[in-house]
Amino acid sequence: MRTPSLPPNKVAFRIPTNINKLDVKDYLSNIYNLDVVDVRTMVYAAESTNNRYRPSYKKAIVTLGDDFNYPQKPLELKYSDAELFQENRKSQYRKLAGWKTRPIRVLVKQEENYKLKEEKEKQIKERNSEVEKSEVN
Repeated sequence: MRTPSLPPNKVAFRIPTNINKLDVKDYLSNIYNLDVVDVRTMVYAAESTNNRYRPSYKKAIVTLGDDFNYPQKPLELKYSDAELFQENRKSQYRKLAGWKTRPIRVLVKQEENYKLKEEKEKQIKERNSEVEKSEVN
């Protein structure tokens, strides 16, 4: 979980209650090759609402080495894939009902998304080339 109150080298996870600190540390260090400095865990009680059972959960706050920083947030697209899917489905239902379809609206939205994705890819390539140049120097 990315929270604004945590420093950049700390990460918060919501984990099952049967996992302990050593498991979290081993998991992050062996699978993701991260330098784990400290692990703190807290168990939160379940919320009781309308007699439904909700299990308690555990939150782990992991302090990583100084070299770790969150990656930048990805840029958001103008239209989500779900919106495009709903628009496409709506036009399919209208076509089945005998209406004349206008696919131009969906195509325009998809083209805008493709352009935004291309711009993002260019920005990522530029960042990667800058990082590679700084690592070489």
